[in-house]
Amino acid sequence: MHWLLLGSLICSTGGSLLWPLTTIYMHDYLHQSLTVAGTVLFFNSITLIIGSWLGGYIYDHGKVRFFLILSVLMQAASVFLLIFFHDWPCFAFLLILDNFGNGISSTIVSSLATGIKEKDPRYVFNMIYFMQNVGVVAGTMLVGYVIEISINMIFIVNFAMYAVFLLIVWLFYFVPQHVLAKHASQKKGVSDKTPKKAAIVIFAALALYFAIDVGYSQWQSNLSVYMGQLGIPVKNYSLLWTINGIIIVLIQPLINRFDESFQTKLTHKIYLGIVLFAFGFSSLIFAKSYPYFVLSMAIVTLGEVLTFPTFPAFVSSLSSFSEKGKYQGLVTAFPALGRAVGPVLGGIIIDNFSYAALFTFTSAFVIIVGSILIGCVEINLDGNGEIKK
Repeated sequence: MHWLLLGSLICSTGGSLLWPLTTIYMHDYLHQSLTVAGTVLFFNSITLIIGSWLGGYIYDHGKVRFFLILSVLMQAASVFLLIFFHDWPCFAFLLILDNFGNGISSTIVSSLATGIKEKDPRYVFNMIYFMQNVGVVAGTMLVGYVIEISINMIFIVNFAMYAVFLLIVWLFYFVPQHVLAKHASQKKGVSDKTPKKAAIVIFAALALYFAIDVGYSQWQSNLSVYMGQLGIPVKNYSLLWTINGIIIVLIQPLINRFDESFQTKLTHKIYLGIVLFAFGFSSLIFAKSYPYFVLSMAIVTLGEVLTFPTFPAFVSSLSSFSEKGKYQGLVTAFPALGRAVGPVLGGIIIDNFSYAALFTFTSAFVIIVGSILIGCVEINLDGNGEIKK
C-alpha cells in the first residue's frame, strides 16, 4: 500500500503543476478563445473516459501490468514532448494523449487498490485521496514560482515526476494473486455479475459524481477568467488550489479517525457532501472579492473531502468481484464526463446569460441528482448499505 500512496503523491504533484494553468495558458499564452480552450478540455475528458473504460476492461480481463506500464510510458512521453513542442496545436494534442494514458493508468491503479485485503476499502481510498492532495498542495505552491522561471520548466518538472512514477510502477506494482486467479476462472467461463439493485444505486451515485464535477470544473476553467476580470491575479487563483489542498490534508486524517471510531456510513457522507456542494456553488453568486472566493473554495473543499474518496469505496462495496475494474473505470469516467461537459456548458451559459446563472444552475443540478440518489438508496438498500432482498 505504501508504494501505491507514494505513486499517488508523485503523480498528483506533477499534474498539479499543469492542470491549474491549462485554460490560462491556452487563453493568455497561445491566444485561443475560451470556446477553443473549453473544447480542448472537452476532448481531454473524452479521451480520459475512453482510457478509463479501457483500463477497467484490462483489469477485469488480464495483461494488467503490461498495459499499466505502457500507459504510464505514454504519459511520460507526452509530457517530455511538451518540453519542446508546446505551441498551438501541439499543446492540445499532447495534452489529450497524456489524458488518454492517465485514464488507463488511474483506473488500473484504483482497481489494484480494491485488491488490498488488509485494510477497509474506505481507508485505502481515503489515504490515496489524502496523498493526492498532499501533491496538490506541493504542486500548486510551486507552480506560481516555477512559471516565473519559464513555462518550459513546468513541463520539465512534470516529466521528471512521471519518470519517477514509471520506475516505481516497474519495480513495485504487481497484480494480486486472487485477481490473477479471477482472470483464469473467467477464461473458463466462470463469472459473477453485480445485482441489478446494486447497479441502479451505483449509476445514481455516478450521476451525482458527474453533476458535482460539472460544477467543480468551473473552478478549473471559467472561474480563472472570471477572477481575472475582477482584477484578481493568477498567483492568487493558483493559491486557491493550495488552500484547497491544505484543507484536505488537515481534515482528511480527522475523517479517517472518525470513520474508524464510529464506522460512518458511506451514504451519510455523500448526503452531507450534496448539501456542501450546493451551498458552495451557490455562494459564488455573491463572490466579488478574493476573500469570498476563499470562503466558497473552503465550503466546496469540505464537500470534496467527504465525497470524492467515498465514491470509489461506495461503488466497490456494491460491485461484484468480477466487475471491480469495470465499475472503477466508470468512477473515473463519470467525473471526467462532467469535466468535459462543464467548461463548454459553462461557457454557453455565461455567453447567453451570466456567471450568476451558471452558479445557480450548478447548485440546482447537484440538488436534483442528489435527491434521485437518495431515493434510489432508500428503495434498493437497507440501513446497513446492503442490497434489499
